[in-house]
Amino acid sequence: MFETMKECFDWLYEPREFNKKFDLSRMQKAMDIFNNPIDYKCIHVAGTNGKGSTVSYLKSSLITAGYNVGTFISPFVVVFNERITFNNQYITDDEFIKYINHVRINLTISKLEISFFEILTIISFLYFQDKEVDYAIIETGVGGRLDSTNVINKEVALITNVGLDHTDILGDTLKKIAHEKLGIVTNALITSVQPELRDQFVKYTKVRNAEIIFTQAIDNLILSLTNTKFKYKGLDIEISMLGEHQSKNASLAIEALLYLREKKGLKITDEQILKGLKRAFWPGRLEKIDDFVYVDGAHNVAGIQSLVNFFKNIDQKITVVFSCLTDKPKKEMLELLEPNVDEIYFTEFNYHRCEKAEHLYEISNHSNKHLIKNHDEIFNYLKKDNFTIFCGSLYFISLIRRK
Repeated sequence: MFETMKECFDWLYEPREFNKKFDLSRMQKAMDIFNNPIDYKCIHVAGTNGKGSTVSYLKSSLITAGYNVGTFISPFVVVFNERITFNNQYITDDEFIKYINHVRINLTISKLEISFFEILTIISFLYFQDKEVDYAIIETGVGGRLDSTNVINKEVALITNVGLDHTDILGDTLKKIAHEKLGIVTNALITSVQPELRDQFVKYTKVRNAEIIFTQAIDNLILSLTNTKFKYKGLDIEISMLGEHQSKNASLAIEALLYLREKKGLKITDEQILKGLKRAFWPGRLEKIDDFVYVDGAHNVAGIQSLVNFFKNIDQKITVVFSCLTDKPKKEMLELLEPNVDEIYFTEFNYHRCEKAEHLYEISNHSNKHLIKNHDEIFNYLKKDNFTIFCGSLYFISLIRRK
């Protein structure tokens, strides 16, 4: 029996070899072992960027309306336990150890071996059942169609957007990736997907006789370094998260809540939605961590584009501190960033998939670039008159937040 989180992690992170995944049979077997532990309503969220923020808006609004809410997200920014929450509280170490022991024993008895993410998914389902949640908001890990979470019965599916990420798994075009994400759709889809993919979304849902709702235009958008304000469907919205992309994520959550209220019996008022949206917070998304220092989880082309769009609202010099993983489209990300910033620092952190700072420095074309391998030293060089942002990797900004 595991007694510490370290023992749990040692087992979780053990190398596991599996054949290429063509269906969800392995996860469905696991669900059978644990008696299909889902007797609560589920909201399924997929997309390349914005999933976590959308989950936060939904969760905060539902809690404001008096519901008990569980969330399952990936990856984490603050601590590992952040992946599984109940009413804004992370699963405790003791709870996690209890559930992982239960799962391990039953998998061993059944002689079924499942992946790291499948184990976490099962733990979250069992935890939500024991907590007697009213709603579980489940975020996909990668893609959707073959994602371990795609065994739930869902009230509604949400897709934020589609970008080129995890192309080695999901495909090398937006249409291929969109097909994988559309795999979560059963009865209804609400989406803020970009216009060029809407025809594909309409055709997919029509064949499956599923309802589809697209988010509408946002009006009176006002961006600042303290909040984001806009009007949507006649509602005057104020959110604490920053950037135009957050208004899109919040609008998607609003559409989902209105759909659930109209079609699925959700008891929630406009006032509760507005209060929930304003209270919502998601770490690492244009988050202020010091007087002039921010972190942002942008780690792919679409995320960097959203960040660059936000830079247009900054009336001071911009410093970027950048580090990323080796499998990310670093050249394309830098081509977007560099014309819009005054200086850029390249660094690295202790993680086996971290890109070398020297390589990033070499491919950079910025006229004011700096190479500082030890990220701890960068704080000695930052200028207080500049708007400084750390970005490029969720792992990286998680580390910086803890500093």
